[in-house]
Amino acid sequence: MTTYKQAGIGEYLYLAMGICNGHKVVMGVGYTYEYADKKAKEFELASKRLVKYVDISLIKTGEKEKCMTLKKLD
Repeated sequence: MTTYKQAGIGEYLYLAMGICNGHKVVMGVGYTYEYADKKAKEFELASKRLVKYVDISLIKTGEKEKCMTLKKLD
């Protein structure tokens, strides 16, 4: 896990990522780490854990490539 400083709202998007049938999928998106994490956990429970929450990709607004991968909160 890479450490990061919470950015200003709108500067980055936090994409909570999971694995579904062997494919990496987006489970939640937020302007804050905590919101993306919360939505991914809700998604995982709603899918009866068929989709496994694995990490969060940090993407600078307007860019197409992630700049960092963050560990999910336990």
